[in-house]
Order: sequence, then C-alpha cells, then structure tokens
Amino acid sequence: MKYQLVIQFPVTENFDFDSIIELETRLTLEMGEGYVVDGHDFGASEINLFIQTDDPEAGYEKVLDILSAQLISSLRVAYRVKEASDFFGCILPTARINFLLNNLL
Repeated sequence: MKYQLVIQFPVTENFDFDSIIELETRLTLEMGEGYVVDGHDFGASEINLFIQTDDPEAGYEKVLDILSAQLISSLRVAYRVKEASDFFGCILPTARINFLLNNLL
C-alpha cells in the first residue's frame, strides 16, 4: 500500500485513552479490504492512529462513517506517501501548518 493515513486527536485533560484503543479495534474490523490499521502512538499533546491504504481520501470518508460525532469535532487527518516521509497531504484541516506529527512510521 502506497500511503499512510494519519488520524490525529488532541489530548485533553479528560481524554479517554481506552476509547482510542476501542476505536482502533473497530477500525480494524470495519475498514474493509484495501485498508490495514497499522497501530497508534501517544504523544504529549496528540494521539495518532495509522492506516495503510492506496486511497487516503476514501479512507478518510470510511473513518468519518465509523467515528462518533464527539471525536469528529476534534479530528485532524493527513496522509503521506510511505517512501517520501517529508511529504504530507492534509485532508482536515486543509492547511499543513495545523497538523504536526512527531513520529513518522
């Protein structure tokens, strides 16, 4: 698969880490063919879920169908070509400056 889709949530005081693990399991079961949920990482200010795919835009749409409204309101999404770690395409928000990722792969 050519792309890594990154689903990012900010960490807040009352953030429920267990809900992210449950979401990762749900994505694994519901994303379907053409997607591989490839783990997560927890940073000081954000949590990232990683999905391998050949179609990041369609993957984003599938993720939206699975997420709760509460999580969608704080969601940030980007993708990168796996072989070109310095390129990121932002899906939400559309400006790259608002999307930070400390750990690539």
